[in-house]
Amino acid sequence: MTINLRSVDLNLLVVLEALVEERSVARAAARIGLTPSAVSHALRRLRVTVGDELLVRRGPVFEPTPHAAKLLATLGPALDQIASALELPRDFDPSTAHRNFPLGVPDYAGEFLLPRLCSYLGEVAPDVSLSILPLDDRKAADVVAYEGVELYLSIYGEAGIARPVQTQRLIEDTFMILMRRGHPFAGRNLTLDDYLSLRHIKVTGLGSAIDNKLAEMGLVRRVMVKIPSWQGVLSIVESTDLVALIPKHWTRRSQFQDRFVSTPLPLENFFLSIDAIWHPRNEHDSGHRWFRGVIKDLFGELEADH
Repeated sequence: MTINLRSVDLNLLVVLEALVEERSVARAAARIGLTPSAVSHALRRLRVTVGDELLVRRGPVFEPTPHAAKLLATLGPALDQIASALELPRDFDPSTAHRNFPLGVPDYAGEFLLPRLCSYLGEVAPDVSLSILPLDDRKAADVVAYEGVELYLSIYGEAGIARPVQTQRLIEDTFMILMRRGHPFAGRNLTLDDYLSLRHIKVTGLGSAIDNKLAEMGLVRRVMVKIPSWQGVLSIVESTDLVALIPKHWTRRSQFQDRFVSTPLPLENFFLSIDAIWHPRNEHDSGHRWFRGVIKDLFGELEADH
Protein backbone atom coordinates (compact mmCIF):
# COMPACT_ATOMS: atom_id res chain seq x y z
CA MET A 1 0.00 0.00 0.00
CA THR A 2 1.56 3.30 -1.14
CA ILE A 3 0.76 6.38 0.92
CA ASN A 4 1.22 9.97 -0.23
CA LEU A 5 2.98 11.55 2.76
CA ARG A 6 1.60 14.98 1.87
CA SER A 7 -1.90 13.65 2.44
CA VAL A 8 -1.10 12.46 5.98
CA ASP A 9 -1.77 14.72 8.96
CA LEU A 10 1.42 14.20 10.98
CA ASN A 11 -0.44 15.20 14.14
CA LEU A 12 -2.15 11.83 13.86
CA LEU A 13 1.20 10.17 14.54
CA VAL A 14 1.47 12.04 17.83
CA VAL A 15 -1.96 10.65 18.73
CA LEU A 16 -0.83 7.14 17.77
CA GLU A 17 2.27 7.42 19.93
CA ALA A 18 0.19 8.51 22.93
CA LEU A 19 -2.34 5.71 22.39
CA VAL A 20 0.30 3.00 22.10
CA GLU A 21 2.14 4.20 25.19
CA GLU A 22 -0.89 4.94 27.36
CA ARG A 23 -3.06 2.00 26.16
CA SER A 24 -6.13 4.10 26.92
CA VAL A 25 -8.08 6.70 24.94
CA ALA A 26 -8.80 8.74 28.09
CA ARG A 27 -5.16 8.79 29.26
CA ALA A 28 -3.87 9.52 25.77
CA ALA A 29 -6.33 12.40 25.44
CA ALA A 30 -5.27 13.88 28.78
CA ARG A 31 -1.60 13.56 27.86
CA ILE A 32 -1.84 15.45 24.54
CA GLY A 33 -4.59 17.89 25.51
CA LEU A 34 -7.43 16.58 23.34
CA THR A 35 -10.88 15.27 24.13
CA PRO A 36 -11.40 11.48 24.11
CA SER A 37 -13.76 11.83 21.13
CA ALA A 38 -11.08 13.70 19.18
CA VAL A 39 -8.57 10.95 19.93
CA SER A 40 -11.06 8.26 18.84
CA HIS A 41 -11.70 10.19 15.62
CA ALA A 42 -7.97 10.49 14.97
CA LEU A 43 -7.55 6.73 15.48
CA ARG A 44 -10.29 6.05 12.94
CA ARG A 45 -8.55 8.30 10.39
CA LEU A 46 -5.24 6.55 10.99
CA ARG A 47 -6.81 3.12 10.53
CA VAL A 48 -8.16 4.19 7.17
CA THR A 49 -4.85 5.79 6.15
CA VAL A 50 -2.61 2.81 6.91
CA GLY A 51 -5.13 0.02 6.36
CA ASP A 52 -4.57 -1.57 9.77
CA GLU A 53 -6.51 -1.71 13.04
CA LEU A 54 -3.39 -0.37 14.86
CA LEU A 55 -4.90 -0.94 18.32
CA VAL A 56 -7.25 -3.71 19.45
CA ARG A 57 -9.01 -3.92 22.78
CA ARG A 58 -7.85 -6.57 25.25
CA GLY A 59 -10.06 -6.25 28.31
CA PRO A 60 -9.76 -2.75 29.79
CA VAL A 61 -6.76 -1.69 27.66
CA PHE A 62 -5.72 -1.41 24.03
CA GLU A 63 -2.87 -3.51 22.63
CA PRO A 64 -0.91 -2.36 19.57
CA THR A 65 -0.95 -4.56 16.50
CA PRO A 66 2.42 -5.67 15.07
CA HIS A 67 2.05 -2.98 12.40
CA ALA A 68 1.48 -0.30 15.05
CA ALA A 69 4.53 -1.46 17.00
CA LYS A 70 6.63 -1.32 13.84
CA LEU A 71 5.31 2.14 13.02
CA LEU A 72 6.13 3.48 16.47
CA ALA A 73 9.60 1.91 16.51
CA THR A 74 10.34 3.80 13.29
CA LEU A 75 8.47 7.04 13.92
CA GLY A 76 8.99 7.42 17.67
CA PRO A 77 12.65 8.52 17.49
CA ALA A 78 11.80 10.86 14.59
CA LEU A 79 9.01 12.51 16.58
CA ASP A 80 11.37 12.92 19.55
CA GLN A 81 13.96 14.59 17.35
CA ILE A 82 11.37 16.98 15.90
CA ALA A 83 10.10 17.85 19.39
CA SER A 84 13.65 18.47 20.63
CA ALA A 85 14.41 20.67 17.63
CA LEU A 86 11.31 22.80 18.20
CA GLU A 87 11.57 23.01 21.99
CA LEU A 88 13.03 26.23 23.33
CA PRO A 89 15.71 25.61 25.95
CA ARG A 90 14.47 26.42 29.43
CA ASP A 91 16.50 26.54 32.60
CA PHE A 92 15.25 24.55 35.57
CA ASP A 93 15.43 26.28 38.94
CA PRO A 94 14.83 23.65 41.64
CA SER A 95 14.35 26.31 44.31
CA THR A 96 11.20 27.63 42.61
CA ALA A 97 10.04 24.67 40.49
CA HIS A 98 6.67 23.00 41.03
CA ARG A 99 7.01 19.54 39.53
CA ASN A 100 6.32 15.91 40.35
CA PHE A 101 8.77 13.20 39.32
CA PRO A 102 7.43 9.60 39.06
CA LEU A 103 10.21 7.26 40.17
CA GLY A 104 10.24 3.46 39.99
CA VAL A 105 12.66 2.08 42.57
CA PRO A 106 13.37 -1.37 44.05
CA ASP A 107 12.71 -1.39 47.77
CA TYR A 108 16.23 -2.33 48.86
CA ALA A 109 17.63 0.59 46.82
CA GLY A 110 14.88 2.79 48.20
CA GLU A 111 16.14 2.05 51.72
CA PHE A 112 19.31 3.91 50.83
CA LEU A 113 18.06 6.42 48.30
CA LEU A 114 14.71 7.74 49.48
CA PRO A 115 15.69 9.19 52.90
CA ARG A 116 18.62 11.02 51.31
CA LEU A 117 16.61 12.11 48.28
CA CYS A 118 13.73 13.46 50.35
CA SER A 119 16.14 15.31 52.63
CA TYR A 120 17.93 16.84 49.66
CA LEU A 121 14.72 17.92 47.95
CA GLY A 122 13.49 19.48 51.19
CA GLU A 123 16.61 21.62 51.29
CA VAL A 124 17.01 22.69 47.67
CA ALA A 125 13.68 22.00 45.93
CA PRO A 126 10.86 22.42 48.48
CA ASP A 127 8.04 22.32 45.89
CA VAL A 128 9.35 19.32 43.94
CA SER A 129 7.44 16.14 44.82
CA LEU A 130 7.92 12.42 44.18
CA SER A 131 5.57 9.61 43.19
CA ILE A 132 7.28 6.36 44.17
CA LEU A 133 6.03 3.49 42.02
CA PRO A 134 6.35 -0.23 42.82
CA LEU A 135 8.35 -2.60 40.68
CA ASP A 136 6.89 -5.72 39.13
CA ASP A 137 7.97 -8.40 36.68
CA ARG A 138 7.67 -6.24 33.57
CA LYS A 139 10.70 -4.88 31.77
CA ALA A 140 11.65 -1.39 32.89
CA ALA A 141 11.80 -0.33 29.24
CA ASP A 142 8.14 -1.27 28.83
CA VAL A 143 7.14 0.70 31.91
CA VAL A 144 8.83 3.93 30.84
CA ALA A 145 7.45 3.52 27.31
CA TYR A 146 3.86 2.61 28.09
CA GLU A 147 3.18 4.22 31.45
CA GLY A 148 5.16 7.43 31.22
CA VAL A 149 7.33 6.75 34.28
CA GLU A 150 9.96 9.47 34.06
CA LEU A 151 12.81 7.65 35.79
CA TYR A 152 13.03 3.95 36.59
CA LEU A 153 15.80 2.26 38.55
CA SER A 154 16.36 -1.21 37.15
CA ILE A 155 18.09 -4.04 38.98
CA TYR A 156 20.84 -5.96 37.14
CA GLY A 157 20.55 -3.63 34.14
CA GLU A 158 18.35 -4.26 31.12
CA ALA A 159 20.22 -6.55 28.77
CA GLY A 160 18.83 -6.79 25.27
CA ILE A 161 16.45 -3.82 25.44
CA ALA A 162 14.47 -3.81 22.20
CA ARG A 163 12.74 -0.46 22.43
CA PRO A 164 14.60 2.87 22.52
CA VAL A 165 15.44 4.07 26.03
CA GLN A 166 18.25 6.03 27.63
CA THR A 167 20.24 4.37 30.42
CA GLN A 168 22.93 5.27 32.92
CA ARG A 169 24.77 2.94 35.29
CA LEU A 170 24.34 4.15 38.87
CA ILE A 171 26.08 1.54 40.97
CA GLU A 172 27.65 -1.90 40.90
CA ASP A 173 27.82 -4.03 44.01
CA THR A 174 28.40 -7.59 45.16
CA PHE A 175 26.21 -9.87 47.24
CA MET A 176 26.65 -11.12 50.78
CA ILE A 177 24.89 -14.01 52.51
CA LEU A 178 22.96 -12.73 55.52
CA MET A 179 22.24 -14.98 58.52
CA ARG A 180 21.45 -14.63 62.21
CA ARG A 181 24.35 -14.33 64.66
CA GLY A 182 23.68 -17.76 66.17
CA HIS A 183 23.45 -19.55 62.83
CA PRO A 184 25.46 -22.82 62.62
CA PHE A 185 27.40 -21.39 59.65
CA ALA A 186 28.03 -17.98 61.24
CA GLY A 187 31.64 -16.86 60.99
CA ARG A 188 32.58 -19.39 58.30
CA ASN A 189 33.81 -18.67 54.79
CA LEU A 190 31.28 -20.65 52.82
CA THR A 191 31.96 -22.79 49.79
CA LEU A 192 29.42 -23.01 47.00
CA ASP A 193 28.36 -26.43 48.29
CA ASP A 194 27.82 -24.89 51.74
CA TYR A 195 25.68 -22.15 50.23
CA LEU A 196 23.55 -24.60 48.26
CA SER A 197 22.99 -26.71 51.37
CA LEU A 198 21.42 -23.79 53.26
CA ARG A 199 17.72 -22.95 53.25
CA HIS A 200 16.96 -19.67 51.49
CA ILE A 201 14.57 -16.76 51.39
CA LYS A 202 14.05 -15.47 47.85
CA VAL A 203 13.06 -11.83 47.44
CA THR A 204 11.12 -11.97 44.18
CA GLY A 205 11.35 -8.20 43.76
CA LEU A 206 15.07 -8.71 43.16
CA GLY A 207 14.33 -11.01 40.25
CA SER A 208 15.78 -14.45 39.57
CA ALA A 209 19.33 -13.58 38.52
CA ILE A 210 20.98 -15.79 41.14
CA ASP A 211 18.75 -18.76 40.23
CA ASN A 212 19.41 -18.21 36.52
CA LYS A 213 23.16 -18.10 37.18
CA LEU A 214 23.03 -21.33 39.18
CA ALA A 215 20.87 -22.99 36.52
CA GLU A 216 23.56 -22.23 33.90
CA MET A 217 25.90 -24.27 36.11
CA GLY A 218 23.37 -27.09 36.52
CA LEU A 219 22.77 -26.13 40.15
CA VAL A 220 19.78 -25.11 42.26
CA ARG A 221 19.43 -23.63 45.74
CA ARG A 222 16.87 -24.63 48.38
CA VAL A 223 14.34 -21.80 48.33
CA MET A 224 12.00 -22.31 51.28
CA VAL A 225 10.27 -18.91 51.35
CA LYS A 226 9.43 -16.51 48.52
CA ILE A 227 8.61 -12.97 49.54
CA PRO A 228 7.79 -10.04 47.23
CA SER A 229 9.93 -7.39 48.92
CA TRP A 230 12.49 -6.82 51.64
CA GLN A 231 9.80 -6.01 54.17
CA GLY A 232 9.78 -8.88 56.64
CA VAL A 233 13.00 -10.53 55.46
CA LEU A 234 15.13 -9.39 58.40
CA SER A 235 12.74 -10.64 61.06
CA ILE A 236 12.58 -14.06 59.36
CA VAL A 237 16.37 -14.32 59.07
CA GLU A 238 16.84 -13.21 62.69
CA SER A 239 14.49 -15.86 64.08
CA THR A 240 15.30 -18.86 61.83
CA ASP A 241 18.21 -20.59 60.10
CA LEU A 242 17.08 -19.28 56.72
CA VAL A 243 19.52 -17.03 54.86
CA ALA A 244 19.05 -14.23 52.35
CA LEU A 245 21.24 -12.47 49.79
CA ILE A 246 21.89 -8.83 50.53
CA PRO A 247 23.84 -6.11 48.69
CA LYS A 248 27.23 -5.60 50.30
CA HIS A 249 26.69 -1.90 50.98
CA TRP A 250 23.75 -2.77 53.25
CA THR A 251 26.00 -4.74 55.59
CA ARG A 252 27.73 -1.54 56.74
CA ARG A 253 24.56 -0.40 58.49
CA SER A 254 24.62 -0.78 62.27
CA GLN A 255 21.38 -2.80 62.42
CA PHE A 256 23.06 -5.55 60.37
CA GLN A 257 26.34 -5.48 62.26
CA ASP A 258 24.57 -5.72 65.61
CA ARG A 259 22.02 -8.41 64.75
CA PHE A 260 23.39 -10.42 61.83
CA VAL A 261 26.45 -12.03 60.32
CA SER A 262 27.29 -11.75 56.63
CA THR A 263 29.74 -13.64 54.46
CA PRO A 264 30.64 -13.27 50.76
CA LEU A 265 28.59 -15.17 48.20
CA PRO A 266 30.98 -17.86 46.84
CA LEU A 267 30.08 -17.26 43.21
CA GLU A 268 32.51 -15.58 40.84
CA ASN A 269 31.48 -12.96 38.31
CA PHE A 270 28.05 -12.37 39.81
CA PHE A 271 27.29 -8.74 40.48
CA LEU A 272 24.35 -6.51 41.22
CA SER A 273 23.93 -3.33 39.23
CA ILE A 274 21.36 -0.56 39.17
CA ASP A 275 20.68 1.43 36.02
CA ALA A 276 18.58 4.55 35.60
CA ILE A 277 16.24 4.17 32.61
CA TRP A 278 14.18 6.91 30.97
CA HIS A 279 12.34 7.57 27.73
CA PRO A 280 14.26 9.51 25.04
CA ARG A 281 11.57 12.22 25.11
CA ASN A 282 12.97 13.27 28.52
CA GLU A 283 16.62 13.31 27.45
CA HIS A 284 16.88 17.08 26.93
CA ASP A 285 14.32 18.22 29.48
CA SER A 286 16.23 20.49 31.86
CA GLY A 287 14.26 19.43 34.93
CA HIS A 288 14.72 15.78 34.11
CA ARG A 289 18.45 16.27 33.58
CA TRP A 290 18.64 17.92 37.01
CA PHE A 291 16.70 15.06 38.65
CA ARG A 292 18.89 12.41 36.98
CA GLY A 293 21.96 14.26 38.21
CA VAL A 294 20.67 14.28 41.79
CA ILE A 295 20.01 10.53 41.69
CA LYS A 296 23.46 9.88 40.18
CA ASP A 297 25.20 12.02 42.80
CA LEU A 298 23.43 10.27 45.68
CA PHE A 299 24.46 6.85 44.41
CA GLY A 300 27.93 8.25 43.88
CA GLU A 301 28.08 8.94 47.63
CA LEU A 302 27.29 5.29 48.23
CA GLU A 303 30.09 4.19 45.88
CA ALA A 304 32.52 6.54 47.63
CA ASP A 305 31.76 4.86 50.98
CA HIS A 306 32.84 1.43 49.70
